[in-house]
Amino acid sequence: MDANHGWVERWFNAVWAKSNEAQLRALAAEPLQFHLPGGKSYSLSHDDYLSMLSIWNQRFRDAEFQLKDIIQQGEKTVVLYQCSAYYTGGWARVPKKKQRVHMTGMLYLKQEAGMISECWLEDSSFDVYQQLTQYLD
Repeated sequence: MDANHGWVERWFNAVWAKSNEAQLRALAAEPLQFHLPGGKSYSLSHDDYLSMLSIWNQRFRDAEFQLKDIIQQGEKTVVLYQCSAYYTGGWARVPKKKQRVHMTGMLYLKQEAGMISECWLEDSSFDVYQQLTQYLD
C-alpha cells in the first residue's frame, strides 16, 4: 500500500474494526458528517460514532478488511473494500448464527485540514442479509 494511504488503512483496521478511540480522534473532525445508503445523514460526535462502531463490532466480530483500491484526489478519497466477519446476532432481527459473512463496499471520504470531515458509505447490507437468511434461495 502507498505510504500516503496509511491513514486509510488505520481508518478501517483501527477505527472500524476495533473502535479505536485514539485513532478516531487523530483522523476525524468533530462532528463527523456520516452518510448512509438511502440518503440518511448524521452529524456525529466522536463518542456517538464510537458507540455506533462498538455496536457494529459486537454484532460482527473479528472483522478483517481488505482495501482493494484507493483513489485520492486532493482532499477526496474513495476506497473499495471487502470485509469478512463473524455474525453473532442482533442485526436486522436475524438470529445469532456465528456465521462468517462477507461484505463489500465503497467509502468516500472528504478531508478538511487533514481531518476526515465527511464519510459516505455504500455497502452490501442486502447481500449480508441474504447470506444470513437465504431469503431469496
